[in-house]
Amino acid sequence: MKKLIALLLAACMLVAVLSGCGSSAGSAEAPASAPAEEAASAAAPAEEAAPAEQAAAPTGDFVWNGQKEVWSILPTTDAEGLVWINDSMGAVMEAQGFTYVKKDAQGDPGAQVQFVEQAIAAGNVGCLMIAAMSVEMLKDVVGQAVDAGIAVAYLGAQPTDYTIAGCVYTAYEITGMYAVQAAEYWAEHSGQNVPKNADGKYEIAIDTYYDIADGVYRSNAIKGTVEKSDTLTLVSESSSYGSDALNTAFNNAQAVLNANPDCHIFVAYEPQNAMGINNAIMDYCEQTGNSPADYFVAPCYGEDTTFTGLYEEAAADPAANAIKGYSTYGDPAMPMEAVQEQFPQSYDALAKISEEINPGAPVIIPPILTGMRLADILLGVCGQFEGYEWTYGETYYDTITAVTVDGFSATWSMGDENPAAEYKK
Repeated sequence: MKKLIALLLAACMLVAVLSGCGSSAGSAEAPASAPAEEAASAAAPAEEAAPAEQAAAPTGDFVWNGQKEVWSILPTTDAEGLVWINDSMGAVMEAQGFTYVKKDAQGDPGAQVQFVEQAIAAGNVGCLMIAAMSVEMLKDVVGQAVDAGIAVAYLGAQPTDYTIAGCVYTAYEITGMYAVQAAEYWAEHSGQNVPKNADGKYEIAIDTYYDIADGVYRSNAIKGTVEKSDTLTLVSESSSYGSDALNTAFNNAQAVLNANPDCHIFVAYEPQNAMGINNAIMDYCEQTGNSPADYFVAPCYGEDTTFTGLYEEAAADPAANAIKGYSTYGDPAMPMEAVQEQFPQSYDALAKISEEINPGAPVIIPPILTGMRLADILLGVCGQFEGYEWTYGETYYDTITAVTVDGFSATWSMGDENPAAEYKK
């Protein structure tokens, strides 16, 4: 653990072993087609719920309904970093008297709509955090939730033509661009044993996903940056998103390696995909006698314990595996003292969840800080919680960083010009 902390502090990102978060959160499966009335009957009737807070004074035109149950409506609860973010938000809000519940849409944007309907019908929900898969599908039902006095925040998405309490948003297109730039750097600095094609370029295979808006932005940037590269040439594009991403990515990479033996460079959509590709490369190297030191895999997100362990191994010994870089997003890790000074209203809850997720660490890691930002939005627009203020409709943009084992480093922060804006389409 000391070694991991030292590595990620140096990169301003720290990720560690997820242990149980100890909250009161439940995890509900996505309904196949259950109507909202059925879900409402399963919830405690409003008159049996804990007494609601007095409705808040308006924040803009929004008036909170005073109900102290918060739901996180997630595309999946299988993504470790996403769970860290939301459990951290839940911890901050539990410290203010809320009950925190997770809902798992299992990759179905329609299920997210149903969960919002259920929250409205339940009558005891005052806040919703949605890692929105389709802001267009959510528009009408979220408008109904806001009209019912429910504060709504989005993670990783922004409404197109309507307003909610706020968003914690990632410029996903930059994560895609940075991952390809990391691959270019590695090829130029560590690719001396990697074959080039007749045009003097290195072959690359990419793993993309176009079924959600942010996936489109990231995937456009991955592909577009490769196509503009003077260093790389694209030989394969495939997709492995979803619950079986590890195995699908493994099979896709096997096909690439067999069809394109000179392809040593891969950019993946997320950590699970990257680890599947890495597994295929390790098998391929065992069969061919090639060295994993001469292969590169980087995903566009890095918050996964197993993945960061592989990255640490490759940083110590490039022949250990093919995981040689990544881009990721979230506030940089912050020392405990700095968090206590800057965010005193949330510090006790953050310190507690940090100890549960990352025992003994001297810093608050990026996903916990992202969770705090979400809690800031929801508590701020409710208008009743001391130390929490938020301008209704405001967006907080994640910091984006990228690294490789051989020295590449890039950072983008809110307020900087977006270098990948052309891919947000």
